[in-house]
Amino acid sequence: MINAIIIDDEAHCIERLERLLRENCDDTVRLLGSCTTFETGEEAIARLKPELIFLDIQLHDKSGFDLLQKIDLTQARVIFTTAFEQYAITAFKFSATDYLLKPVDREELIRSVQKAGDSMERQQAAMKYEALLHNLKPGAETAKKICLPTAQGVDFVLTSDIIRCQSSGNYTVFFLNNGQKITVARTLKEYESLLEAHQFFRVHHSHLVNLAYVKKYHRGKGGYVVLADDTEIEVSVRRREAFLERIAM
Repeated sequence: MINAIIIDDEAHCIERLERLLRENCDDTVRLLGSCTTFETGEEAIARLKPELIFLDIQLHDKSGFDLLQKIDLTQARVIFTTAFEQYAITAFKFSATDYLLKPVDREELIRSVQKAGDSMERQQAAMKYEALLHNLKPGAETAKKICLPTAQGVDFVLTSDIIRCQSSGNYTVFFLNNGQKITVARTLKEYESLLEAHQFFRVHHSHLVNLAYVKKYHRGKGGYVVLADDTEIEVSVRRREAFLERIAM
């Protein structure tokens, strides 16, 4: 059994989550209690030492992220709950941190609880929370930490260190500025949606490049770019105009 608490400043959200846990996770989660303020949540964590914390992002005039910094992340897993915080959701996705959108969905809750009980997930959790806090700092927009799950474990990489990403079927290969290559079992499309707001552009069906590393563009039917590591990448004809607009900005 996983000992858990809920910290949320909305009573109806607590009631819904409690009911869903009773109905769907009663054999895996033991709910020790619920709190409605930052202060009572902090006290409950110290007193009850839960293994799992359902933590609302916004607690009256305080942030759940501030409470995260007071938690021993080697001992407890955190599943964030949020209604609308888009900036936070982006940070969650970069760091691969678990979160639930309100109103909490039954299937999503079950999936998150299963992950919380996974031993490998527990080992990686502290690093994911560290990456999350890094990504929420002012000024982190140009150098976010992204979680790259591999066959060996998890690599946390600054987006500013990624030169390009290349599609390889259902895999994506990341090429870093130190010469390292990291292969991830996820599609390039997933990373395009995550990185396009951070100086990355998909110049070709198979290639997503960091515009900060574009050294030269050669004109042609679509043309091609030369990157800082001297790699030449073709620009597809249909993406050419959009690419030229981006690099001219």
